[in-house]
Amino acid sequence: MTFLTEAAGRVISSDMVAVFHATDDALLSSARVAASMLEGTAKSDLHPRAKQKLLESLSAGFDKMLAGRRDMVNAHGQMIVIQRQSNLAPVGFGCWGAPEKVLTGQDRAAPMVEPMPSAVA
Repeated sequence: MTFLTEAAGRVISSDMVAVFHATDDALLSSARVAASMLEGTAKSDLHPRAKQKLLESLSAGFDKMLAGRRDMVNAHGQMIVIQRQSNLAPVGFGCWGAPEKVLTGQDRAAPMVEPMPSAVA
């Protein structure tokens, strides 16, 4: 069994949430740049070939950020498996749970939102 400190788990959880927020912000900024470029050059008589090259470069950058985000999603799932096989299995760190397929190998869809605890005592 892997032994982890709860403090380390909380730091890692917080950092992982920050990574996803930062990545999503970068993706949003990239999409805005592409939209701004299209709007800004709409009536500019910019040669279609030049605009195509620029759009492809912007798209490639977006795709690389998205691929990096996918890698972080995979790493997050691996972290959850490690945590659930450690002494910290019963500890909730407040981040997202892993999809069932990551944990069980079965292709069952995981809920997008964790259910709210019942307020009934």
